[in-house]
Amino acid sequence: MPKSPKARKESSKREREEGSMSEEGQNPFRKSSRTERSPSRGEERNQSKEIEKKIETVLREIKEDMAGIVEESRPRKKELAAAREKEGEQEREDMLKSSEVRKESSKMEREGGRTSKEGKNPLRNSSRTRRSPNRSEEENQSKEMDKEMKTTRIREMREEIKKLRKELAAVREENGELRKELATVREEVRGGEEKGQLEKADWMKRMEMIEEKMEQGEEE
Repeated sequence: MPKSPKARKESSKREREEGSMSEEGQNPFRKSSRTERSPSRGEERNQSKEIEKKIETVLREIKEDMAGIVEESRPRKKELAAAREKEGEQEREDMLKSSEVRKESSKMEREGGRTSKEGKNPLRNSSRTRRSPNRSEEENQSKEMDKEMKTTRIREMREEIKKLRKELAAVREENGELRKELATVREEVRGGEEKGQLEKADWMKRMEMIEEKMEQGEEE
């Protein structure tokens, strides 16, 4: 007695299920690979997302650290410049005071020595002639001190700039390594997805072939 279309569909469905079960039983590695493949792709995606988040966090922290370093260096530079300026002013005031004291003493000596003894005492005249070069020497010394202070300040600022540049270079190098790691992870994830799609296409093709054979058997 010929089977009804509904009965044929039910039997075809049962045969396909039995065929897939028998194939999985004959090839246990096929079943295990199917069950294990999708979680591994999901885990790879999760790992890549976690790595991307970590990289973003590290980059954000690095930017914040660099901004903090720059902000911290500004007030320190201002304080250093103010301290040096104050020190220079104090030194100049001390030098001016000492020069004024020397001028007063020189003036008193000149006023007290305006007698006929100046002609009899040539040493007095020689001492008066030696005082004016001393004032010029003091001015030269003050200029040299100002130059030295400026030179020291410039040298220290250059050293600080070198340190900041080294820190920035280290940060950039670390960023480059993190970018390389991220690119490697993305490439691995992309390769895993492509491999999974190929295996899925192969599996679907084999299922279609099995269904065609089953339909041919029913027709016979």
